[in-house]
Amino acid sequence: MGCAPVSVRIAGGVFRGRVLTGPPRTGSRRGALPSGELARPTAVRLRKSLFTVLADELPGVRVLDLCAGVGTLGFEAISRGARECLFVERSPRLGRLIEANAERLGVTSFELRVGDALRELQRLRDAAQVFEVAFLDPPWEAWDSEAGLQLLREAISVAPLVMAEHRSSWTPPPNLVFDSGSESGSASRRFCGRRVRTTKAGDSAFSLYRRDEESGAACTLS
Repeated sequence: MGCAPVSVRIAGGVFRGRVLTGPPRTGSRRGALPSGELARPTAVRLRKSLFTVLADELPGVRVLDLCAGVGTLGFEAISRGARECLFVERSPRLGRLIEANAERLGVTSFELRVGDALRELQRLRDAAQVFEVAFLDPPWEAWDSEAGLQLLREAISVAPLVMAEHRSSWTPPPNLVFDSGSESGSASRRFCGRRVRTTKAGDSAFSLYRRDEESGAACTLS
């Protein structure tokens, strides 16, 4: 018999105290779970700090929850006033948990895309999809490679405010520059993401990036 899933409690807003079905535990008597089905919900202490900072940013906006796991950040955002959320999660199993949690809460203002976060970001950008806030919480080892920074650049291209969650020991770059025309062949638009805040809680941290559109080189590469 497998282990019970982790439970996650919403920390604030209209769904405060409601419990989400969290990710499967790391293993069971049947053995370890595949890495693609593992998730690490944002710790309550860090989540409370994040949403205190975002209190004035969320009412009425459209948010993007990338590497969503079971949807903890997206549902917390909806609880605190976000109009709707697009969840992107590569694991079909975790995607089913997002749908189950939405049903449990009675949330209908969401969309789920099961697929690779980078590919979905590129599709969203090419389709001129607009979000006001994006949450990005990839496996932490992604931040040790170019892959994590590329995800962050792409997220900045579709949302003017991006939250990146990472290990507290990782040093986030102060600036990130992305030229949209270099990837898609569309008219070139230069985006600069400036780190405006980093908050740590134990082993976890989040960094907030705000986007400026730059025509020159005022924002230097990290």
